[in-house]
Amino acid sequence: MDAKRMVPVLHVLEGRVVDPVDGSVLGLPTLWARRLEMEGADEILFVERGRGRRLRQAWLTETARTVFIPLVLEAPFEDEVEVAEALADGADKIVIPVADLPGFVSPRYGRTRIVAAVGAGGAPVHGWNEFHRGGLDAAHAGELLLTAEGDDVGALCARIARFSIPLVLRCADPVLAGEALGHGADGIAFPAGRRTSAAFKALLGSGSVPIRR
Repeated sequence: MDAKRMVPVLHVLEGRVVDPVDGSVLGLPTLWARRLEMEGADEILFVERGRGRRLRQAWLTETARTVFIPLVLEAPFEDEVEVAEALADGADKIVIPVADLPGFVSPRYGRTRIVAAVGAGGAPVHGWNEFHRGGLDAAHAGELLLTAEGDDVGALCARIARFSIPLVLRCADPVLAGEALGHGADGIAFPAGRRTSAAFKALLGSGSVPIRR
């Protein structure tokens, strides 16, 4: 069994890390990324709020030069050109909503650099049927980012794990996270600042699930 990934999530607005609830400025992406890497993060997921390619290029390029762990970017991309620019500016992986995959990505990127986002809403989780129907997983994305909560998370992860694509669950609850990892999820994306990656790993690593150290 492969060791599981811990992926802290940072929200970025106009080149600054912000609180996702009240929008207050928390600092620079580069400084936060350096801190999270030292705290044991395996990857960092940046969620960019708002548009602005020049600002994104500046903070993303600087951050990529500063840390040595993968950087994942979720942003309101307008087209495939903007996706290509973000990858060139330093993002290791790009998150695209599952419904937008066919029009936003190109096979030349390599599927390992594209993450398909599916979210809660509907039964089953909104976007999952659309994703695996017709082989979109094989053609467009190398990973799934799932946003879901509730008692059915473990069963849902087990169902998705039957397909040959890594799954990361976006989740702040260590109990649900542990359940998801035990049922086949490959990683947990959790809010940065509430717990360090090391603390989250300690909470999850007491069971039988192997956690990256």
